[in-house]
Amino acid sequence: MDEKENSMTLSVRDWPMNLKERISAALHHKEPDFVPCVYQEGHIPTGSLLRKLRNKGLGLCLQPDVVWSETPNVSIESKVKGRTTCRMYHTPVGKVSEIVTSTSLGIGFRTTWTTEHMIKMVQDYNVVKFIVKDTIYHYDPEPFLEAQRWLGDDGIVRANVAVSPLQQMLKTYLGFERFSIDMYRHPKEVNELYETIEEKAEEYYKIVSDSPAEVVAGWENIDGVITNPRLFEKYCLPFYNKMGSILHQKDKIYLVHFDGRLNCLKNLISKADIDVVESFTPPPVGDLHLREARALWGKRIVIWTNIPQTILLLGANATRRYTRELLRSAAPGDNFLVGIMEMVAPHSEEGLTAVIDTVAQYGKYPVSSD
Repeated sequence: MDEKENSMTLSVRDWPMNLKERISAALHHKEPDFVPCVYQEGHIPTGSLLRKLRNKGLGLCLQPDVVWSETPNVSIESKVKGRTTCRMYHTPVGKVSEIVTSTSLGIGFRTTWTTEHMIKMVQDYNVVKFIVKDTIYHYDPEPFLEAQRWLGDDGIVRANVAVSPLQQMLKTYLGFERFSIDMYRHPKEVNELYETIEEKAEEYYKIVSDSPAEVVAGWENIDGVITNPRLFEKYCLPFYNKMGSILHQKDKIYLVHFDGRLNCLKNLISKADIDVVESFTPPPVGDLHLREARALWGKRIVIWTNIPQTILLLGANATRRYTRELLRSAAPGDNFLVGIMEMVAPHSEEGLTAVIDTVAQYGKYPVSSD
């Protein structure tokens, strides 16, 4: 019997736990009835395929904010041309600008990225520091509570927290090239900006720690080739440990989105005061095998994997083999979740169906390593 004939259409909804209980068991180091399979809201187009996948037992992850912010002493002037938005930030100490570009993925999704960062010269540091310091955070749990009411037992609702200072500098304020240059040419300004962002981030984390959210998620997008071990150890590790302590005092689960190549960071990650590495991507897209990560991190860190887009596009059989190997590597299946945590492209239908069918066939706890 080949793999296609051996494919089953069992629904993990037929088993004792509901989706919320199954996810909770994995995150709390307990034994689930089945390995949870979860997708991030907005990453699979809404329609008949998604309805079928959810009916088979695909859980939903929602991530509303419990905090909103304003900068009362900063005025923003925006000019839109096509898919490009230019924003000018006017402050009492000067002005900075950024350019953000968006593109359509052709399936109702858009993605954006910064093509021109705020800091272009050393004088811009003072302006950006002013913007960060001027930020006022407001606690608003209602979107989170509303999401919980609507979702019910069909998945999990997580709360967002501020991205770490290093990632904010790399993504929003400087970009990697400018950051790399300024680390040597203007270390005082870089470190002062880091400390300013960290101070505001700590304020953000403390607000979220008092929210009704049990799971708190930092959208880090860590990749060891960009955020190399030296940067990770100097900037990221102390931050995660400090914020982890704040969250753990309020019994929160601290989840971080590490979706890149992690092999060079694996030993440092084991020292971080975090609870879940989410969007963990094994080879061939990532460079750290799931078995090695589980052996190194032990049961302390839950691994929430991501099935990468490149695998889904290979079709049903290749995706089935990949998912089956993930389950074998995760045996017996505790402290582990399978996820669709990136936006999928067209022509991924067979791959997506193969993921949930393979989990339904082989994901019953305890999972076999054979």
